[in-house]
Amino acid sequence: MEDGRRVSARQRAWIVAGVVTAGLAAALGLLIAPLSGGSFLMTALVAVTPLLMQDHPKACARTCLVIGSALLAWAVIGAVIGMFLFAPAALLLVIAPFVDPGNRHGPWFSAIAPVVTAAAIALIASPPGQDHDPENEPPPSFRATLDSTDRFRDRQFNERKERLLDHGATRVEVYEYAGRLILQVGMPDTFTDGRTEGALRDEIAGLPGVVDIRRCTFHTCDG
Repeated sequence: MEDGRRVSARQRAWIVAGVVTAGLAAALGLLIAPLSGGSFLMTALVAVTPLLMQDHPKACARTCLVIGSALLAWAVIGAVIGMFLFAPAALLLVIAPFVDPGNRHGPWFSAIAPVVTAAAIALIASPPGQDHDPENEPPPSFRATLDSTDRFRDRQFNERKERLLDHGATRVEVYEYAGRLILQVGMPDTFTDGRTEGALRDEIAGLPGVVDIRRCTFHTCDG
């Protein structure tokens, strides 16, 4: 324990408010974007970290600033999958270290830690850079938009999408993006055994709930 002190009641209230807000954000996220449930739960668990350090006030304050900055960066980067819901919790945790003058960290840490943390989150979340060599680009794929996020519970849809593999698909993935359910279907470089790209597209179009299909390359998606 640092000088026999604990986190002050005022500072603890801000931390608890941030953690509770993160928990509510995760619960709401599970309702509106269940396919991203793992991301919501893991993010909420990270927000709990400062509560485990109440016997070490200065370390707790630093942790709040780092975790809050990380959550704020993640809320922006992951906005399309609903992580923006954690923005209020992030702000509460960023403010918490400054409400108790006795536990404040130095000005250099206050200035540098958020920048370094946000940059690290952006680096981790961003895809690695790749050389756009046409010979090394992955094969094209089909990207289909579905009419409802409830389709991933639709038994008929799930059974029929797996049959796309019999029509030449190399992979079949379902995920949520910007509040819409997306079906991503990979294609081989060359179709064999009488299979064709057009036939695969027709099979995708015939799936329950498909409202739009686009052919995607490494660079763009066209209708």
